Amino acid sequence: MLTAGGAVYLIWFSPVFAIQTVEVEGGELAPGINFNEAIGKNLIFYKPSFNLENAPQAAFVELDKRYLRRTVKFTLGAKERYAIWCFQLKAECFWIDEEGRAFAPAPDIKGPLILRLVRDESERELPMGERVLEKNLFKNLKAAFVLLEDLDIPVKEFKIENLKFREAVAQTSGPTIYFSLQDDPSFGKTVVEQLRSSGEWSAVNYLDLRVPGRAYYSQ
Repeated sequence: MLTAGGAVYLIWFSPVFAIQTVEVEGGELAPGINFNEAIGKNLIFYKPSFNLENAPQAAFVELDKRYLRRTVKFTLGAKERYAIWCFQLKAECFWIDEEGRAFAPAPDIKGPLILRLVRDESERELPMGERVLEKNLFKNLKAAFVLLEDLDIPVKEFKIENLKFREAVAQTSGPTIYFSLQDDPSFGKTVVEQLRSSGEWSAVNYLDLRVPGRAYYSQ
């Protein structure tokens, strides 16, 4: 039977609980992280010293401790590709996640209709992992995506011509639609439904939803 002192030695100082091997699944999502830092550490008390701030492509990391094999396994999951964000002047495109953070290079898709493609004409530098827009502005842009999806309006692309105006323009298969990034555009759903029911929608050239609760359009 182990004494208290023997138990302490076995747990803290004995190589019995020292991590000998590290396994990584999805390591390509975090090329800058040294997972082998775990080797030699105490398996019972080991906690990773790194975080996902240095791995913008990873959505999560799971740690599995395998005591009999004295091994730890890291499993990383990839972020969902929520939209493509293209900086036109720099000819650079990025995948962004649902929080609006750039996490990987993306193709510049042209030609076929695609939802959630944003062309940004600002001259900003955007480090990987940073937000493409302030949190509240991106929230309203997402609301615009959802609005057009719910209304089944095909969109070729969104444009942000000058970020200081905090506006976005949706180029659709029908009218051009203007949004304010400072306001929730959800009220526009009722407007479109009324125009459709009256038969006027097919004749609309543009729809302006930049004033909260008010819609302007031309035919």
